[in-house]
Amino acid sequence: FCSVERNTIILALNQLGKVLVSLGENQAWRDNSLGVTQEEYERFEYIIARQFALNGWFTQDSVRNALKAIGNDLTTEKLTAWTDQYQFVKEPKRVGVIMAGNIPLVGFHDFLCVLLSGHKITAKMSSDDKTLLPEIVSLLIQYAPELEERITLSDGRIGEIDAVIATGSNNSMGYFDSYFGKYPHIFRKNRTSI
Repeated sequence: FCSVERNTIILALNQLGKVLVSLGENQAWRDNSLGVTQEEYERFEYIIARQFALNGWFTQDSVRNALKAIGNDLTTEKLTAWTDQYQFVKEPKRVGVIMAGNIPLVGFHDFLCVLLSGHKITAKMSSDDKTLLPEIVSLLIQYAPELEERITLSDGRIGEIDAVIATGSNNSMGYFDSYFGKYPHIFRKNRTSI
């Protein structure tokens, strides 16, 4: 994973960020300057509108807030400053990410970290949040087609992995430990906030 490849990914993420901010601010599609067609933009709008039917906690405001917050962080400047602080691996690992679904796109940061560190990601999406990330990945691959072979999204088993990041309830920790404890891992359980 070289700096040229990382820069390509950062540029793609920067373009994605512009789309996410526009959607987050509930702006209408204006032209192709965002790098998406009107049909692609409106499809994402439709997915945003459907979230409440799929998960009663995912109001349009909460989804748009998440999209805007993520989009605002996906700037070339911020991503470059962040990644310049680290040395990255030359041999990519297959990292499984088991995502929670309590907040729209709560697993996106793990997705981003795995991708920017040069690894391959297999994301097991929560049944409570399984339509937003595929739409984001579709756009990202459009901007950087080489990422397609590094991203796998799953509703079921995550398959072969070398490491895992899992977020879930206190009850799921036993499951995570028994199935994934043998791999290098990060397990997160319940957190409480207001």
